[in-house]
Amino acid sequence: MLKRLLALLGKICPGCNIGRRYPNSLIGRIVQRHWEKGCPVNKAYMEIHGEKNPKKGNPHADLSRHK
Repeated sequence: MLKRLLALLGKICPGCNIGRRYPNSLIGRIVQRHWEKGCPVNKAYMEIHGEKNPKKGNPHADLSRHK
């Protein structure tokens, strides 16, 4: 139950979302360093959802997929 709660926090956390979605941004790099040190929220998120970077970069930047 605690793991599910922590995974939910990881899903709604703005820092975690930026870290997963924009890993090369300044905030993304800071968040990923935090995860490497050992973040219980990210660890629970990874165990429940199993994806570290579901969406890389800006999904709206690739306009070729809208043709």
